[in-house]
Amino acid sequence: MTPRSYSARLSQFHFLPVEDLACAILFVFFAMQGSIPGIAPAQALEMTASAPNGLTTIGGVASQAIAYTLILALILRRPRLVLRQTALVPWAGLLAILAVASTAWSLDPVLTLRRSLPFALAGLFGLWFSARFTRCRQLAILRLAMIALALTTIAVVVFAPSIGLDHSPGHSTDWQGVFTQKNACGRIMVLATAVILFGERLTASRLAAFALFLFVLIMSRSRAAWLIEAALLLLWLVLAIARRAGPRFRLVMAVAAPLACVALGTAMVLGFYRLAALLSRDPTLSGRTAIWVQVGHFIVQHPLLGYGYDAFWRGTTGPSLQIDSAVHFFVVHAHNGFLEIALELGAAGLALFVLSWLRAWRKLGPLWRRGEIDRIAWPLAIVILIALYDLDENTLLLYNGLFWILYVAALAGIESASKPALSEFAQRASRMEPALSEFAQRASRMGDRHHTLAPQAHEILTAYAKGARKFAEAAAREPS
Repeated sequence: MTPRSYSARLSQFHFLPVEDLACAILFVFFAMQGSIPGIAPAQALEMTASAPNGLTTIGGVASQAIAYTLILALILRRPRLVLRQTALVPWAGLLAILAVASTAWSLDPVLTLRRSLPFALAGLFGLWFSARFTRCRQLAILRLAMIALALTTIAVVVFAPSIGLDHSPGHSTDWQGVFTQKNACGRIMVLATAVILFGERLTASRLAAFALFLFVLIMSRSRAAWLIEAALLLLWLVLAIARRAGPRFRLVMAVAAPLACVALGTAMVLGFYRLAALLSRDPTLSGRTAIWVQVGHFIVQHPLLGYGYDAFWRGTTGPSLQIDSAVHFFVVHAHNGFLEIALELGAAGLALFVLSWLRAWRKLGPLWRRGEIDRIAWPLAIVILIALYDLDENTLLLYNGLFWILYVAALAGIESASKPALSEFAQRASRMEPALSEFAQRASRMGDRHHTLAPQAHEILTAYAKGARKFAEAAAREPS
């Protein structure tokens, strides 16, 4: 490495663009779901095992206000980016609108309005993020955020074990770090490994980051996260094979993969108790199966539109108290993302999510057949992670969660990647423009000797050059 290239890399490291740094900070905040030990309320109090007070309430409101003000500032700097992107994600956009509209029939209209607006704003941030940065830059920002979370988790475990270790009975050595519990820690570390696996080529520094994330994931002892990490590694292997395969073999893989997933799912259901014993898990999945049964009863009572966004789980003041009494412990969500959507936004909300998810797969299909694996690897990983994690957790319908932002960004990225013809033509136009301009200048210089044809040729070539330049500039403004 030459001194000049070394100094260039060093300067890039020390002088990170403001927008990149702001996004990394926001991703750290959303990865922790806004739960800052000693400051933010609700889940953060579980980490410190302390009682709520005025400071935690003010801190929680202030931290949320700062985060969403920063999002607004980023979006308003380039509002056209978001406006151009909204048409790319119609079903996800309607889901956010439905969440805000559910204020009209919510059990707690004020709470729904207060949390659905940030939910919609977080979706707009996902659109902005997808439009503002290239895929490589998106992954670089996420990698920075994940490294910060992993290193901070290690530091908290070492220097403040009362916060960094899980307080649940029988899990006193499990790491939760800066997260609210070990499963949240494991979930984000799985995402962190995905950033490495489905990003650019694996360099020594990225492999070191992958090892760091894997270490924290193992120390969290989150069995569900381990299983999803195994599925993620299998997906990475499948994509590695697909990169080297021909169109016919990729077609066979596209047909075989869903069938294999169905067969595997069936086998897991049939051998559920054996699998639970193998993983040292309670067959009720720590009471989740009982929660799902109770949630189903309430979904049937309001099947179409649900109870309103984030309005059902209100402790002792709402119908969720009946679920608490039935399962004999305090429940804060359905522990299944799809049931949670049906509970809060009814069949209408669940249908919108399913349509957005299926649309993503329909757009991914042609890219897979053309062998553009690198373009679809990252959004494909997000689409699959959303489905896997929402089987036993609620990761999507969170106003202060990271996965909703990444899901919207992935949907927009898939839509943009599915339009290769425009990008290729724009690149050709961009390459042709200098040549046409030079040719036009030569034609102009010939004007003194050839008074008839040369001026006409100059006008034609100049028009072509200007057209190529305008087209290239317009295409460059399109989401990459």
